[in-house]
Amino acid sequence: MSAAPVAPLRVALTALGCKVNFAEMADLAGRLAAAGLEVVPEDEPADVRVLNSCTVTLQADATTRQRLARLRRDDPGCHLVLTGCSVDGNPDRYLGTAPDGGPRQVAGVDAVFSNAQKSSIADYLLALAAPYTGAPPASPPLRSRAFVKVQDGCDHRCTYCSVWRARGKAGSLAVDEVRRRVDAALATGHREVVLCGVDLGWYGRDHDTSLAALLRRLLDGIGTARLRLSSVNANDVDAALVEVAAHPRLCPHWHMPLQSGSDRVLRAMHRGYRRTQYLRVAGELRDRRPETEFTTDVMVGFPGEDATDHAATLQLMDEVGFAAAHVFRYSPRPGTPASALDGPVADAAARQRSREVRRLAARSGAAARQRAVGRSCEVVWERVEGGCARGLSDTYQTVVTGAVRGLRPGGLNLVRIVGVEADTLRGVPATA
Repeated sequence: MSAAPVAPLRVALTALGCKVNFAEMADLAGRLAAAGLEVVPEDEPADVRVLNSCTVTLQADATTRQRLARLRRDDPGCHLVLTGCSVDGNPDRYLGTAPDGGPRQVAGVDAVFSNAQKSSIADYLLALAAPYTGAPPASPPLRSRAFVKVQDGCDHRCTYCSVWRARGKAGSLAVDEVRRRVDAALATGHREVVLCGVDLGWYGRDHDTSLAALLRRLLDGIGTARLRLSSVNANDVDAALVEVAAHPRLCPHWHMPLQSGSDRVLRAMHRGYRRTQYLRVAGELRDRRPETEFTTDVMVGFPGEDATDHAATLQLMDEVGFAAAHVFRYSPRPGTPASALDGPVADAAARQRSREVRRLAARSGAAARQRAVGRSCEVVWERVEGGCARGLSDTYQTVVTGAVRGLRPGGLNLVRIVGVEADTLRGVPATA
């Protein structure tokens, strides 16, 4: 009698930070599942756990350390793998050699991979797995949205940022390869594909093409599914991209980082746009599709920022009317040009400015939800359970409905917005 097959290796994947990290873990999940490993949710028991980290702020690095400690505490017997930008951003902590000449050991972590080594994680995990000859494990549940990384790295040198060091030089996938990955996502049943990049607006400059040209190619074959962009800087939104924005299968939601509404601060940050350009781009996109909503990132307390600069940020935010904003206080990163600037902002002032920006963002978010009432929009459903469905509108707003008949996670349906409940929209089927 032959021995029973060894159970397949169970792997849990965790991504922190940007959508690029989520796209990378989605790609890894697909490779592992295709090779016979079992990809499980983070809250289930696992033999191996992989954490894809973030280093965009000092708090992000702290979150990485806290999550590592939590994963080890909650699952002390797992094989814990760390990768991502926090690794490259903190080489003295995670990479290199120890004083005795051996590889550096990280407490509680079994293996560390830099961003450049990330593509070899799948082979590393397959080497850990015992040969498995049983029935293939069940495929992981289909995520409601597919994240496809089309660009990586950054050639900008924003004075406060160290991500360009962690991610390296900018580069992008060829159009045909992007098309192949998008088609594969559609073939598995995804109804929304999110194109991700560290500097997405840079896409194609190494292939003599552009983001607008890529979108035109993809939208030609998207059918009844839809595309969404993860994040694009205002200075990368040219006339061709504004024209593509009118396509009904491209989500009318733009995440455009702002950081500051003051030209003086933007110049000190080494951002590639100024307030006039930002407002012009936002206006042009809304002219193309009036239902367009914007989300953004805002930094307060940058060295030298004064009350006038802060007021300029509030004024610009009020003019655009953001649906949501990620607000954070400046924290100096060692080795960045901003860390050597004069004029530090007192912590109390920075906290007060953060509160003011958050209050304004909350008001503009509430106004954006009120604007949605009476409109019909497409919603991709993230959860359908207990007589309630929850999903994301094309404008990146949360929608709930009790009319769940015929709805499924990952499905895309037309919904009419009939009201607002706290920070969500209440919808009914558009035919109701």
